[in-house]
Amino acid sequence: MTPDVKTPVAPSTRAERTEQRIVAAARELFVAHGYRGTTLTDVARAAGVAERTIYVRFATKAELLKRVVDVAVVGDTQRIPLADRDWVEVVMNAPTLDERLAAEAAGAAELMDRIAPVLAVAIQAEGEEPLIADAAQAAREDTLRQGRAFWEKLAADGLLDPAVDLQWVIPTCALLANAETYVHMTRTLRWTGEEYRQWRYRTWWHVATVPCATPPS
Repeated sequence: MTPDVKTPVAPSTRAERTEQRIVAAARELFVAHGYRGTTLTDVARAAGVAERTIYVRFATKAELLKRVVDVAVVGDTQRIPLADRDWVEVVMNAPTLDERLAAEAAGAAELMDRIAPVLAVAIQAEGEEPLIADAAQAAREDTLRQGRAFWEKLAADGLLDPAVDLQWVIPTCALLANAETYVHMTRTLRWTGEEYRQWRYRTWWHVATVPCATPPS
């Protein structure tokens, strides 16, 4: 099963269309030239807007990068949080374990494919931009929080093996679910996005259905 994702609504106002152009241009330049190698002047030129337009919308380069990352996470410039996206609703509330895990794996694979190219830029900027560092830490904490909600909801709905140890599952899957793991698998192991999706589904299925072994004392 693939996520029930609605087609993004096309930007309806001039301001929305302008933001979309700026974010798209910024993403391309950041990925190609890195954080330090990209200027707001470069972005304005590539987006076909006045430089002042960039500064009105994004006072600093760090703010623009943060917006690029935020858009990569959700997939468009609409101000709809990830938790309120249609595919996440399926992940949290589908009637069977298979449907939830399939939607989670497919949605996560698509998200990772979008975020991976800008992840290196964000990591580069994290050491010198407090705004990016704070956003990165918030994202890590949010990954843990969302993962906890996912696994606890599965347990509450009776879809996990009763012997599954949530206190082990939640931090373990939070570690496996981070974007750095995706980058390692696709760049170092040369996995495709589809191979990552299959691995994530299979791993989450194993965790959800096989009781955790108790290590010897």
